[in-house]
Amino acid sequence: MVSGGKKWRAFSLVEVVVAIGVVSFAVLATVGLLSVAGDTSKRAKDEGSAARLADNEFERLRSLSASSAFWSTHPLSYATRYFDSNLTDLGTAVTSAAVYQVQISFIEAPLAGSPTPSNTPPVGTADVVANAEVRYPAQAVAANQSVYRFTTLMNFPN
Repeated sequence: MVSGGKKWRAFSLVEVVVAIGVVSFAVLATVGLLSVAGDTSKRAKDEGSAARLADNEFERLRSLSASSAFWSTHPLSYATRYFDSNLTDLGTAVTSAAVYQVQISFIEAPLAGSPTPSNTPPVGTADVVANAEVRYPAQAVAANQSVYRFTTLMNFPN
């Protein structure tokens, strides 16, 4: 089109449609990545909370004196404990506020004079292998829970 001696150029309909398609594809890809990033961030937060819970429980058990009821019973047993979203201990009864469930099992070294069980900690490493299992969310059925497992070595207190 010529108007007043100037020639005007415009984009064709095909060029506009192609440009809109390219921009739409880029926007959809970005939105999809944001969704994946959000899920990954939530999983990392949950795993970090689970690691803190397991470590806190391991340290709490290590801090108990040799005369505590926990260390004096054999085999060692740990009642399942529940925690809320702020990692506050709710005790051993499941409540509506429970978000995390912590279970710890133990593999003990044989006591002096007792037969050697088949599963024991490696010789010279520790008296007890503690295996923690943190489940999230505590209220969900097992098939819908995320499970994080942690292991540590412990010695009987002197």
